[in-house]
Amino acid sequence: MHVHNRFDCAAVLHRLVHYLPSQAPLKDFVHHNTLHAFQHLPFHEALQQAACAFGYRTYLDLATYRDLYAAGRIPEAILQAVLQRRKGEAAAAWKEKLLQTAYSPDTEVRIGQLRALWKKMLKVNLDKEVHPVLFRMAGSYLDQGISIWPFPVGSQGFLAAVFSLERHSYRGIFRSPRVKAWARAAEPPRIEALLDILIGNPDYYEQYLFDQQFAHPGWSGMVAFVGHEPGSLLDQRQISLADFIRLELMLEIDFLDQKRGQDWEPLGNLVQMAPMPLLGPVQYQEIFDVYACWQEALEWAYYDQVLRGLLEAPPVQAVPEPARFQAVFCIDDREGSLRRHLETLAPGVETFGTAGFFNVAFYFQPAHGKFFTKVCPGPITPQHLIKEEEGRLQHERDAHFSPYTKGLVVGWLISQTMGFWSAVKMAGSIFLPRETPVMVSSFKHMDKGSRLTVACTDPDQAREGDLQVGFTWDEMADRVAGMLKEIGLVRDFAPLVYLIGHGASSVNNTHYAGYDCGACSGRAGSANARA
Repeated sequence: MHVHNRFDCAAVLHRLVHYLPSQAPLKDFVHHNTLHAFQHLPFHEALQQAACAFGYRTYLDLATYRDLYAAGRIPEAILQAVLQRRKGEAAAAWKEKLLQTAYSPDTEVRIGQLRALWKKMLKVNLDKEVHPVLFRMAGSYLDQGISIWPFPVGSQGFLAAVFSLERHSYRGIFRSPRVKAWARAAEPPRIEALLDILIGNPDYYEQYLFDQQFAHPGWSGMVAFVGHEPGSLLDQRQISLADFIRLELMLEIDFLDQKRGQDWEPLGNLVQMAPMPLLGPVQYQEIFDVYACWQEALEWAYYDQVLRGLLEAPPVQAVPEPARFQAVFCIDDREGSLRRHLETLAPGVETFGTAGFFNVAFYFQPAHGKFFTKVCPGPITPQHLIKEEEGRLQHERDAHFSPYTKGLVVGWLISQTMGFWSAVKMAGSIFLPRETPVMVSSFKHMDKGSRLTVACTDPDQAREGDLQVGFTWDEMADRVAGMLKEIGLVRDFAPLVYLIGHGASSVNNTHYAGYDCGACSGRAGSANARA
């Protein structure tokens, strides 16, 4: 192993994190632009770079655009206007290309080419052998209470915990003698040293790491996010992308040693192609020019539909002064339809829309809750905590959730008796859905009869860690005034003004966090509305 100056590991990891998905655990939901790393580029240039670098599908396929045109969804006049603006005198020739020319949809993808040589040249499928072990290790270490058994040494950092498991296990994780020795060493090899063994040529190290991590961008993105934001997990863990990569490199060397002994050549000695600029400018490809013309025509067709709909909208009816009541909803599209319905059926009612956390950012601790939950937009870091007290809501229990059901004997007995009844209940729920203990419901977010610690009379004493429990009167006034000014409700107040949060319920939807209020980090807006 040797030290070299052609590879800056810290700089490469920084670039890698920038292009990986910023994938937070679904505890806190936030809408995210997966092409954020290309936002500095012009729109169509960004889409082509993303497609050529990562193989992303950034446009509809040509057949879909042509079908939309044939169906009238893209009007002839709009397509002609786009071509005239983009191509000028060559508009007629380009129209022929858009409608008739056959293009290959395949794009040469830069990411993945180098690492694919293991399989092409040496007939070694590293993904098949390494990923199951890597993902089980990471998933078990990051587990938030779903697993029956916790990770044996979860209090340590990720790599230290894996190495401790290796040292104290009868069989261990690794099979190669040298990799087992590294795991037991006081200072295991760093990323650079492992790449020296795997690749051998520093000119390819960055390309290899991008290839490796974009074979599983979701895992890598989440590890990088949790490493930077440990608070994104309730039961916090110490993990970093660098340690995650070190383990994967060690697993790759371990498998190659098993497959070919320790005398295999580094991949860099077998490569015929020159190092590839992964994220630089791409060459002009006519198909992406065709895509851009179609996409602009489709968007202009949509703009025309929206503007025409606004022109044909019924006239706004004047609301009597004062209104019978006013209601403030979240700007979520589901609340928009509720607002229209309410205003249509109840003349004299005025509704408003704002972000569903109602300008009140805080952590919420439910009665009997162990952790604080964030109820504001993801980018905001709250400085306040509101606790629920005197909550009478009791969560229903189910015998199937008892720890005894996981045992060998008792678990077998329960599965042979109550298990049949469980199957009957599950079948019945298809025709007669009802609430069950396994159900996640926004109505369970907070007890409507509880008391919230909204008011803070002594900021110096009412603290829990770095958080102030409740808001002072000045802070309350500032936040309420900010919201009212934002929505334009500064005069002509009705006798009643409602603030209405929203939420959802689910039994088994893994994307449930996307159905509650996005402005409350994927939770119900009830606590914010009450506050």
